[in-house]
Amino acid sequence: MTIQKYSTPISSRNVIKAEMKMLKHADNIMVLGQFGMQKSHPTRTTDTIVFRRLRPFNSTIQSNPADGYSETPVITPTNFVTSEGVTPNANTISYTDVSVTLEQYAILFKFSSKAELMYEDDIPGDQSKLTGETMGEVAELVCYGAIKSGSSIIYANGTTRVGINSTISLAKLRLAARSMEKNRGKHVKSKIAAGPNFDTSPVEPAYCVFMHTDMSADVRDLPGFTKRVEYGTGITAVHERELGACEEFRFITSPLFAPFLAAGAAVGATGMVAADDTNIDVYPMIVMAEEAWGHVSLKGHGYTSISPTIISSKEKNHANPSGMFGYVGADFWYASVRLNENWMTRIEVAASELDG
Repeated sequence: MTIQKYSTPISSRNVIKAEMKMLKHADNIMVLGQFGMQKSHPTRTTDTIVFRRLRPFNSTIQSNPADGYSETPVITPTNFVTSEGVTPNANTISYTDVSVTLEQYAILFKFSSKAELMYEDDIPGDQSKLTGETMGEVAELVCYGAIKSGSSIIYANGTTRVGINSTISLAKLRLAARSMEKNRGKHVKSKIAAGPNFDTSPVEPAYCVFMHTDMSADVRDLPGFTKRVEYGTGITAVHERELGACEEFRFITSPLFAPFLAAGAAVGATGMVAADDTNIDVYPMIVMAEEAWGHVSLKGHGYTSISPTIISSKEKNHANPSGMFGYVGADFWYASVRLNENWMTRIEVAASELDG
């Protein structure tokens, strides 16, 4: 294990008092982690959790290439007409079970007693900060990996990823909304509040669109786009990383929502971003209705309540009898899963290159 020593190069700053603020630093990273359905799983049971989703009445699962995955209810009013003295036909309900397995994630730093006692920087305090930031990114990337693999896909142009050479358009956003509305997807009306518990707080109803920061310029160019700072009285942002809104969509950015590199069409003279200067990078824009995906944590050990470890070099024990080193770290149990493919759509687009 690498150990932080007194001689390890670190830029000089004033000594600050070590404080455990891992959760605060993790909260600044989390975007997806503040949305979706949450579940806290009790300890000493199993590592597999099942979300049970009630399916719409009299619905059938079908796939429509134009609109994506579909589970539309079929209601015929005449089937519900009653006759005097006749008991109506009894119906049944059906569920879809979605299971996910909890995984444990951890990070650990080690420092020498000399680094703790002699160095002008607060080594344990800085390691605590990095622990929170790193754990926040880990959780966010776990969730992003789950939701960007959804089966409902709309392409900016054409019918495949390899042919993409266009950026986002209002027409494609409306197509995503139409698909979710047809499948009874609801506007997002709450988010998970920051803190040690999975509490929720209300937000303005809208479909949330999660995207990479590279897409910001193209979204600002959408007809009718309103910047966050121009929201009217009584309308607040759903997240501090919210860019703005257009029609019923709220756009939230993060540099963690990485594109599929060089996965699109030849860049040529398109003016689109291409990391390898040959093929266009394809950016997923994830349009979400309420409760489209879920988060699971082990009760008392969720990623919004990171379980920290701080062991000073002064704490001597059989493994550290002379007090030569200490530790800073954290762990948490977490899983993320798509709950309803009908309530989320991935629009795959290109991003315009900016003149510099």
